[in-house]
Amino acid sequence: MMKICCSIVIILCTLDVSHAGILSGQCLSSNGSCGQRGYLCDATFGEGWKQYGRCCNERPCCKLAPCVSETCPTGYRLTFSPSQASTTNCYFVGESASWVQARGICASAPGAYLWRPNTIQEADAVINDFNIRDRLVWTGANDIDEDGLYTFDIENSSFAPNALPFGTGLTSNSKGYVCWEITLHTGLWRWFERGCYSFAMYICEYPRRVCP
Repeated sequence: MMKICCSIVIILCTLDVSHAGILSGQCLSSNGSCGQRGYLCDATFGEGWKQYGRCCNERPCCKLAPCVSETCPTGYRLTFSPSQASTTNCYFVGESASWVQARGICASAPGAYLWRPNTIQEADAVINDFNIRDRLVWTGANDIDEDGLYTFDIENSSFAPNALPFGTGLTSNSKGYVCWEITLHTGLWRWFERGCYSFAMYICEYPRRVCP
C-alpha cells in the first residue's frame, strides 16, 4: 500500500493599521460597519468617532470607539417631529443660565453637551416638542478661547457665522468671550452672538448611540 504524505501550508495575513491620530482622507469619507449586526459606524458612535479612531487597511476601525447605552439620561427625553418620528438624540431644557453655567450642567451628564442644531428639521422638532417660542436659547457654538475660531463645545465641530446650517445670523460688538444663541421668531430662525456670561434658556443634547 502506498502512503501519500501531504503538507499543509498556512499563510498568515496581517492588516495594515495606521497609527496616526487622524484618519486618512479615504477613511474619513468611509462609513464602515461594526459588530455582527452591521450597524454603521456613524449610527453606533456618532460622527465624532472619526476624529479619534484609526484606519485598518484604509478602512475605519470603528470598533475601537466606546459603546454607550441607547437610552436617555435621567431628565432627558426624545423629541418627535410632526411625522411622529423620534429624533436621534435626547434633549434637556434648562430655564436660565449663563453659557458657562449651562455648559457645566450639560457636561454633568456624561456624553451630553450644549445643543448643536444641525438641521432646521431637528430644531423645529425640539422647539415644538418643548413648546419654546420667542426665547433665546444657548447653543454650544462659541469662541470662548478667543482665537477667532468658532466651534461647538465638547462636540468640537466647526461653526461658521457666515455659513450657518440654517436661518440667519447677527453678530454683535461683544468683547471677550463670545457665544451663540438661537431663537425661532415669527416662523424664522435667527442666530445671535452674545457674551458667554449673559443669561438665557439652554438646551443640552445627548447623542444616542446603539451598541452592536
